[in-house]
Amino acid sequence: MSVVACKILPNGYEIASDSISVRFWTQSKGENTKFSKLFEVNDVVVGSVGYAEESSLLQMFCSTRKPAEATEPAILEFFSEFSSWKKKKAEKSGLDNAYLIGFQGKVFSINGWFIQQVLKYEAIGAGMDFALAALYLDNSAEAAVKVACELSIFCEEPIQIISKTTDAGSAKSSGTSTRATKNTKK
Repeated sequence: MSVVACKILPNGYEIASDSISVRFWTQSKGENTKFSKLFEVNDVVVGSVGYAEESSLLQMFCSTRKPAEATEPAILEFFSEFSSWKKKKAEKSGLDNAYLIGFQGKVFSINGWFIQQVLKYEAIGAGMDFALAALYLDNSAEAAVKVACELSIFCEEPIQIISKTTDAGSAKSSGTSTRATKNTKK
């Protein structure tokens, strides 16, 4: 019941998400909820679709830990450690959510235990097909999420965006921009 999209840029990346939260048959959206799908903590940018519980636990986990480096094996190890930690906290292990993780200038897609570096663009969640089509047509991550919000009953504005820029020749982040956009339709 979500969408998170990412686009790799010449000097960094942008990740955008919608804002719908669903509990049973009730949805919360817009300015009534804190953005739990897209956050940055301890130099790790996390876009999450699935259970808010797991996303919240990952946010707590990231407050004291981060991947050893920006490689697929290191991200896999990071999520393996998270799964073990999660079992101690919530008596549940494994990964239920899908993620886009930005770290040290790179973005990784996590679906189950499959980790893959994003080279051009990616989207996850119920609105992913709409977002992927928009990204394929060279739209921004924000525009891709906007398309998904317009066409999928499972996605809602406002849109949150985190943009990271990197220094030329360096994987270190030199800047972050976070903002939320509102639907201007009446």
